[in-house]
Amino acid sequence: MACGYYVTTVLRDVGFKVERRKLAQQPSEQIVRTLSPEDSIMRFRKGDSKLVVSEIEERGEGLYVVGLDNHVGFLLHDGNKVEFCHASYVDPAEVRCEDPLKSKAFASNYHVVGELFTRPMIEAWLEGKAIKTKTP
Repeated sequence: MACGYYVTTVLRDVGFKVERRKLAQQPSEQIVRTLSPEDSIMRFRKGDSKLVVSEIEERGEGLYVVGLDNHVGFLLHDGNKVEFCHASYVDPAEVRCEDPLKSKAFASNYHVVGELFTRPMIEAWLEGKAIKTKTP
């Protein structure tokens, strides 16, 4: 399964009205911008995976969408640890959750992270409103 389709299928299947195909085909930055308000988006430009994980640990429990140079997935902070959940292209190619600091797929020059389940996202879900895909 392609990474963008993994993210959009999960969101669709829990009831969010996303344009699954259109959103899945966007660059990872656009996927994050579609799902998260700008004020909740963090950008890391020096390829420092430890800094990304540290920032998520500081922000606290939650589910985040993360865009990389050529990949997209979720960061899940359960209160104890942070996991990178994604449709891996690294052998074996499978959907998995793993330590982002040990994941070859998490290595990237650019990380863009957006908080999911913000107030606007929850309101759209409760009201059955479509989440319009942002394109470049």
